[in-house]
Amino acid sequence: GARLCDASCPDVVKVQGIIRKYARRGYRTVIYGDPGHSEVEGLLGFTEGRGLVITGPEEVAGIPGSERVCLVSQTTRNLDEFRRVAAAVKKRFPGALVFETICASTLERQEEVVELAGKVDALVVVGGKNSANTARLTRIASGRVPVFQVETADDLDRERIGRYKTVGVTAGASTPSWLIQEVIDRLRDWSWEERRRPLRLLYRLGSVAVKSNIFIALGGACLTCASMSLLRLPLSRPAVLLTFFLVLAVYNLNIFADRTAILLTQPSRYRFLLAHRKKLSGLIALSLAAAFILAFSLGPAAVILTVFTLLSGLAYSFTFLPTALSGIRLKNLTGLKEIFSSLGWGIPAVLIPVLSAPGPVPGPVPVAVVFILVFSILFVRSVLFAIRDLQGDRLVGRETIPVVLGVRRTKALLFALMAFTAGLLVLAASRGWISPVGYRFPAVIAYGGLYLLLYHRRLLYRGLPHEMMVDSQLLLAGLISLG
Repeated sequence: GARLCDASCPDVVKVQGIIRKYARRGYRTVIYGDPGHSEVEGLLGFTEGRGLVITGPEEVAGIPGSERVCLVSQTTRNLDEFRRVAAAVKKRFPGALVFETICASTLERQEEVVELAGKVDALVVVGGKNSANTARLTRIASGRVPVFQVETADDLDRERIGRYKTVGVTAGASTPSWLIQEVIDRLRDWSWEERRRPLRLLYRLGSVAVKSNIFIALGGACLTCASMSLLRLPLSRPAVLLTFFLVLAVYNLNIFADRTAILLTQPSRYRFLLAHRKKLSGLIALSLAAAFILAFSLGPAAVILTVFTLLSGLAYSFTFLPTALSGIRLKNLTGLKEIFSSLGWGIPAVLIPVLSAPGPVPGPVPVAVVFILVFSILFVRSVLFAIRDLQGDRLVGRETIPVVLGVRRTKALLFALMAFTAGLLVLAASRGWISPVGYRFPAVIAYGGLYLLLYHRRLLYRGLPHEMMVDSQLLLAGLISLG
């Protein structure tokens, strides 16, 4: 009754298939690779006892005489080296079958390392000390630029690396993305510590604001201002502050509850959590108290919606279901994390201001248009971060939209949603459903398209600058709504 999952690399399985096929036909298998390497040992198991391993063209002479030879390669070897071995094999055994079985990602990384080495003053290679492909990247780059091979960020030598102005980072094919990001974050932190004091202070403040979720909470407050402006509602400071404190509490509570995923996707935020756990706990308590005080000041509807928002937000990481269903959480449901979290923003940013406003309530059509705007902005944000955290989400078994649809289809979906939202806003403003401020909001949508395009072209990837740029869209929405 056990469920079996074969997690073998498809490229390795392909090599196994080649060996099995020709071993059954009586061919001797010659494997170009590292003796004792786990992949190579596994490949030998398919040779039916007629396999041997060589490490270079000079060992071809030692192959026992045979008219039927099949040559393959360990998937992480260097292509040029393999072709030299293949030429030697062909010279001795003209009828030999040669298969270039080096995986595409290995080839790409080796080519990228050569290109990257020409652009930097030093290079950091992240990967296991016993990893053959990591060592090969180090060897390829070492003749071109000073190279530092590390397993984790703690292996970085600040004094030695600090001598170089521009430092590149690459990694072995099997190195997890969060280890790479941790190295990048450490180097970036060191770089900012060398800047002038005002810039250094600004970076530290921005880092604290992002990692403590104050920045995204401020964005929520700005989005609430924008919603009230679009719906022609008078500005309600209690409603704006309620969104700020509610977002701050829910986001930090979920980070506490989802520490494993945070470690795998955002290592620098995880370190921040460990270092400031007591302070963040106090911040959560103060935020919850402030949110409920503000909700009571706005009336019964605001209190009910605040409780609902809080429970819905916590359902992402906690469960309030009976024991039989205790494993069901929003984060475990295919693709629903991004949808539910984006819908949840519409309650404090749209519904609470509408239901607590003095005077006539806007009609359902204007409220729906603004709700769609809020959903669209937050959905694009949530999915973009899910693309960023794709590897970590797969490891913890979280089936986000990018995991289900793939990155290419997900990006197409986001661009289509942004185009639809921009058109809807122009239509709603022209029909008078929302205030004329709506004509300005396609610029907010275009800003989202800009950072998605920058991410697609790898000009914006991870870290503080990336997160601040994405969440600045919410600040822009508040700024555009003024006047």
